[in-house]
Amino acid sequence: MHSVRHIRLRRRSNFMLFEPNQLTIQYIGQVGVILRKNDVAIAIDPYLTNSVDQLSGFPEGFWARRYAPPMQPETLTDLDLVLCTHDHMDHMDPGTLRTIADASPGCRFGAPKVCLPALEALGIAPDRLQALGVHEAWQFADQLRIHPIPAWHEARVQDEEGWDHYLGYVLQWDGLCLYHAGDTLLTEGLVEALSGFSIDVGFLPINGRDMFRNRLGVVGNMNAMEAADLAAYLRFDTVVPVHFDLYPNNSEGISPFVDRLYQKHPGQKFHIFQPGETLLYGKAK
Repeated sequence: MHSVRHIRLRRRSNFMLFEPNQLTIQYIGQVGVILRKNDVAIAIDPYLTNSVDQLSGFPEGFWARRYAPPMQPETLTDLDLVLCTHDHMDHMDPGTLRTIADASPGCRFGAPKVCLPALEALGIAPDRLQALGVHEAWQFADQLRIHPIPAWHEARVQDEEGWDHYLGYVLQWDGLCLYHAGDTLLTEGLVEALSGFSIDVGFLPINGRDMFRNRLGVVGNMNAMEAADLAAYLRFDTVVPVHFDLYPNNSEGISPFVDRLYQKHPGQKFHIFQPGETLLYGKAK
C-alpha cells in the first residue's frame, strides 16, 4: 500500500476543480459510496458499523476491520436515496440503515425485492421502499434514471417470478453514466447487460474468490485482473476498485489491479480512494 499515494497523484483521471452541478463521490469503505449531484444525494451500500466483525462461525479474528468507519451514519441527514445491491451485511447493514432512516426522514430505499421485508423489519415504512429488478428502470428524479443490472455472486439467483437477489446499478444522471457493480463475477451475461451503456465511472469489486473462502461460506467476486480487463473492454472513462481494503481475509490486495492496468491497459484511467475521501468528477469536454 506504500505506492497508493504515488498512484493517486499520477493517475488523477477526470477529477478536477469544482464546477456547478458537478458530481461528488465520497468513499465510505468496503463498497460504500455517497454520490451528490444537482442537490440529490445518494448512498450505495453504506456500511458504517462493525456488524460483520461480530459474525459467528468463522475462525477467531477472521473478520476484523482495518479502519474505523470514516463517518457516523447519524451525520447523514441529507440523503434522498439509499440503494442496496443485496442483503449481505456489508451491503445492507441493519445498524447503518436504521440510523440513516431516522437521520434522513425523507430518504427512500431501493433494493432487490427479496430485501424489502428485512428493510420493513428495521422500521422503514413501506412507502419509502422501492423493489428493483432488471425488467424495469426506475426514474427517481427528473435527471436520474436507475437501471438495475443482474449480478452473479457467485451465481445469478432469481425467484420464481424472475426477480434477482443480487443487483448492480447503472445511474444515468444528467449527462453522466455511473455503474456500481455490488458483488458479482465477470460473466458474458454481465458484459451483455452493460454493453449498451457508455460508463463514465465504474465501481468494481476486486476481492476475487477461492476454495478456502468458499469453505467458510464467503461468496466471491471477480478478481483484480478481471475488473481491470472489464473496465478497459467496455471503455469506462474511470474505474474505481472497491471491496479490497477493509477485510484482509477477504481480499487479494490492490497490487494485481494496478499491475494489470499498467501492463495491459496503460491508457485506462483509475482512482484508488482512501476511506472518507471525497473527489469531484467532471467529463472532459
